[in-house]
Amino acid sequence: MEFENITKYASDLQTFLGMREIQSKVTDNERRLKSMITNKNLENVDMQLTIDDKIQDFLKSVEKFGSIIIRESPSICTNISSKKTRQAQISAPHRKQSINNISVEFNKKLYTMCASIRGCTITRKGLCIFTDYCSYSEKLVAINAHGKTEFTFTLSNLYSAFDVEVINDNTVAVSTGEKYEFTQYTGVSVVDLTKRKIIKFIELPGYPYGIKHDGTSLICYVKDKDLHVISCKDFSVTTIPNIVVPEYSYVTTHADTILFTNPNKHKIVCCFYDGTPVWEFNNDILRTPSGITVDDKGNIFVVGCESCNVLIISPDGKQYKQILNEENGLNNPHAIFFDKLRNQLLVANSSTEAFLYNIRYL
Repeated sequence: MEFENITKYASDLQTFLGMREIQSKVTDNERRLKSMITNKNLENVDMQLTIDDKIQDFLKSVEKFGSIIIRESPSICTNISSKKTRQAQISAPHRKQSINNISVEFNKKLYTMCASIRGCTITRKGLCIFTDYCSYSEKLVAINAHGKTEFTFTLSNLYSAFDVEVINDNTVAVSTGEKYEFTQYTGVSVVDLTKRKIIKFIELPGYPYGIKHDGTSLICYVKDKDLHVISCKDFSVTTIPNIVVPEYSYVTTHADTILFTNPNKHKIVCCFYDGTPVWEFNNDILRTPSGITVDDKGNIFVVGCESCNVLIISPDGKQYKQILNEENGLNNPHAIFFDKLRNQLLVANSSTEAFLYNIRYL
């Protein structure tokens, strides 16, 4: 209907602009569909049940009712022709989403009593959780909505605490980062906040730093290794190749993309789940990027440790603006988290202080 109206009523200029918009939408949808095909999200699954002939005598001799066979076959809708094989069309850039309608409002200052904050998050109940990565005092600190310390959970000397991510209402995942002692483990601790204990530990082949829960899995970066994906169902570990990052890299996800910081090269990288790059952000305004998070619109919030600031970057990586700096109390900031439930932004300095902001969309 939109195309029909354009051809009937629009002027030549309006037709041209309208076609650019339609082409942009088609290109965006094609990119997402190809990513789904690559990740086998459109695979057909056939299930076949074979009934055992002895079913009528099952009370005496049958140990099973039958067997189920699962076969996967390519979807019939995955035969997409490349743009190179189609007739040349007008090239249209993706539509930009303005970030100028986002404002930041100070809410409160929090005192964590942590010597080395490297990770932070907010639970559905509103608890602000911080990691203390200081040697020999690795712990989680929980601060309530009134700014008071709710509890402190000290990890055993076998585990350190770098980044933290909420799994559900009562459980968080904590990456160990680099180990301080030879006897320490490297991997991810699953911590029950109610029982105040580690209920599961997933060992990884290196030092894991930034961690993110995408709804079904934990995405974790291991120093100089491929990206690791931990299933929250059975805690099995798989890897995504061709995404190797240095130490102290952080990660977040949005829709079908993964975003991570590379502090050594002062850049942010966006890629698909199969490792295919989408865009990179590299600007002198952001030095040694550390913590990274996104809102539900795909806008990226990232802290610059060396540049001592917080930037908002548009979902396509083309627009940015600085929203916080030293004048707002930032001092060597490392951790950041966007609370999508309350539209609040939590930013933590490297020690002691953290700040909570309300995010407004004008």
